[in-house]
Amino acid sequence: MGYDEIYPKLVDLVHEPRLYHSSFSDHEVTIGAGRGGIGRVKKLLNQIHTFMGRHGYDETFIHHEGEYITVHRMHPKTRKGYFTVAHTAFPGYGEGHGTLAPIHLSGTQAKLIGSWKLEVDVSDSAKKAVYDDPEFLRGLPSSVSDLSGVGVQVKDDETVISMPSHFPPGSVAIFETWIPGAERSEGLDQYVRSGASEAMGDSSLVDLNFILYRCEPEERDGSNGKESVYAIPGHGQLVYAGLQGWWSCLRDVVRYNQLGHPICNHLREGTWAMDYIVGRLDRMSKNKAYSSLTKPAAWLRSRFDAIRNIPSFLRPRYFALVIQAAYEAAWARGMDLLNDDVQNGQEFVQSLAMVSVQMTGYMRSASLNPFETVPSMAAGLPHFSSSWARCWGRDIFISLRGLYLATGRYADAHSHILAFASVLKHGMIPNLLSDGKLPRYNSRDSIWFFLQTVQDYTKMVPNGLDLLQQIVSRRFLPYDDTYFEFDDPRAYSQKSTIEEIIQEALQRHATGLSFREANAGPGLDMQMKDEGFNIEIHVDWETGIIFGGNQSNCGTWMDKMGESDKAGSKGVPGTPRDGAPVEITGLLASTLTWVAELHEQGLYRFEGVTTDVGKSVSFRAWASVLRESFERCYYVPLDANEDSSYDVNSSIVNRRGIYKDLYRASKEYEDYQLRPNFPIAMTVAPQLFTPEKALGALEMADKYLRGPTGMATLDPSDLKYRPYYVNSEDSTDFATAKGRNYHQGPEWIWPTGFFLRALLKFDLMRRSTKAEKTEAFQQITRRLEGCKVAIRESPWAGLAELTQKNGQYCGDSVSLPPDRFMTMANSTAVSNSGMVGRLSVGFILRCKRIPKRVGEPRHHGNGV
Repeated sequence: MGYDEIYPKLVDLVHEPRLYHSSFSDHEVTIGAGRGGIGRVKKLLNQIHTFMGRHGYDETFIHHEGEYITVHRMHPKTRKGYFTVAHTAFPGYGEGHGTLAPIHLSGTQAKLIGSWKLEVDVSDSAKKAVYDDPEFLRGLPSSVSDLSGVGVQVKDDETVISMPSHFPPGSVAIFETWIPGAERSEGLDQYVRSGASEAMGDSSLVDLNFILYRCEPEERDGSNGKESVYAIPGHGQLVYAGLQGWWSCLRDVVRYNQLGHPICNHLREGTWAMDYIVGRLDRMSKNKAYSSLTKPAAWLRSRFDAIRNIPSFLRPRYFALVIQAAYEAAWARGMDLLNDDVQNGQEFVQSLAMVSVQMTGYMRSASLNPFETVPSMAAGLPHFSSSWARCWGRDIFISLRGLYLATGRYADAHSHILAFASVLKHGMIPNLLSDGKLPRYNSRDSIWFFLQTVQDYTKMVPNGLDLLQQIVSRRFLPYDDTYFEFDDPRAYSQKSTIEEIIQEALQRHATGLSFREANAGPGLDMQMKDEGFNIEIHVDWETGIIFGGNQSNCGTWMDKMGESDKAGSKGVPGTPRDGAPVEITGLLASTLTWVAELHEQGLYRFEGVTTDVGKSVSFRAWASVLRESFERCYYVPLDANEDSSYDVNSSIVNRRGIYKDLYRASKEYEDYQLRPNFPIAMTVAPQLFTPEKALGALEMADKYLRGPTGMATLDPSDLKYRPYYVNSEDSTDFATAKGRNYHQGPEWIWPTGFFLRALLKFDLMRRSTKAEKTEAFQQITRRLEGCKVAIRESPWAGLAELTQKNGQYCGDSVSLPPDRFMTMANSTAVSNSGMVGRLSVGFILRCKRIPKRVGEPRHHGNGV
């Protein structure tokens, strides 16, 4: 009451004693023109509103133009609806300003129910009479009058509605709308969504890589530069050419009913998107390796053909139905091809597992060997996905456990292990594979991640130990540093078993490595100083620790080389990490313990190695020396009074209760920097650590390094801390120019996985009851929340390489790197434990239904 009767001011509901009164107080409201406020038309609107609410008219479009508002509400299946035009009335509008342009309802017919205008007596005498009534609250004298001149004209496949020249503020027009033939739309809805599972049923995981994904460099590579990822006018290029690219764009359009989104406008204007999707599958299906794409292509063609000729405004809705059906079927097929742990896992686990599909596919410009094109793992999308930049030894073997072993992709794991084993040289695997044609041996840590992966394979894959006797042809001669081209007669002329490859790697390190990179110079690396091409690695047999590197190269994953002439940083690594990086020491200990155990079980024929002075050292003895010396060399005690028991220079300690990042680096202060590398050693070689000290160090990392998704690469209290990475920065700042601070503070995702695995491992050591162990898993779950949100919201359906400080977006981050988050899959893996499932740490991802929101198109049309 009051509003409908046009009472002229707000009523004080608390203190007002008078009752409402209207012309309908004594009899029923009748619909149509007449006196007594807006109640006569309001009743009709209420009846329509109630009807639509009861019968599921839940597709709503609102448009605001000047003083006018239009609302179109429809049933999503029958396409029947009601359309309203209102001219708003606010103080000072008078007779209004401007007119409403003709409204085009594409593919829709309309019938005018009625149009009315409101007329109110706002004279001072009328207001005084209302205010002075001692008994009732009465509205101003008013009436609703019929308006004529509303035009409804059918033109071709649309209806054009035009308002009369006299449609003053306070006027409204109501129409009933329908789409001819829409009574059959439920059958079309069912048809476009049917059969998708069958269409995807023969697809392999490599087929799904093409169906769902493929970033810009991959798409151009596969088409010899002829094709590209689709670009939508007004929106930009999709992240993938495949269905994930389309669904990442459409999902919020569907969720929030964003009918004004550029993709909806594009679909209304033509069928180019449909032609593109079918065309790329058709073309690739002619390739023998992708012959199974014929069925998905045929299914998509038949569904798109069925919706090509429907009213254009309906295309966004039906296009979305087709894409969603195909996307969900392809995703389900991926689940079918992965192992039970993934299939039975929660959404976060499955999302992580599907990254193995994103990262593995055929490339014309990259393979695992120079003579055959086979599927290979990309180092990162989109920048590290093609040619020489695709296959990185370090990245692959950090990632392989999570991408392939934890998901059951054992054949892919096997092929990558053999490929890199075949190119062993200097006792190292290459960081850059380059098909095996031009491998580059400049990373000291890659071989140790490789050996850890071989160990994991033998333990996680059924009959995994058979791998040790697998024979590979050697790109280079065993125990020989001579370099020659891949087509030289010596290339691939000799063979070794994986067991012999492992032994050669260990033996070469035991006697020491000293070589200069093949093809050293600006043609190989235009940023590096000459001395950076010199590789030196040796074992200190008093401690068992391996040392290497120099201040002009960067042989670990923190490998950013200075590039700025302006800042004077060209050729100066941001993080050289020479000496003994803690993660290499941990990986070494893990490998030594493993091969020692295998030898003792009669499963590995070598007992040990020979040093550079000809002394024989068993693996067990080497592992024992390493274990005895580890904490003395790496631990920084909480109490300075205990420094004498450790190899600590008290004067340069920055933070206590931690494990050093390096041991005996050329710049001593670099030893004492807190970085997220020690959890790698904890995960693979927990026997090196005292549990109480390990937990204390992990608490330090949790407090000072852990961000919302990633781990800060340097302690914020360190003077070198620079947490904002901008690779294009062309400044004179020595620390940050050209992104030299890549690993000096920005928060990298992949170390989070090792941190969580280490935290869980050592936390469980102190837990005894079921409730206590549950608490340990819950601690991991809580720390995964940021990653869950990130992977759910990312258009890439993955996690970025890194973020800036406190999880802020980094524009120069690789959008989807395998190693930078697939260790997350490892953090959810509890190997050989039935406690909570091998791929689950008890985290729960709840998917909430989000109500539709109103779109804002000018051209009224169908919802999605």
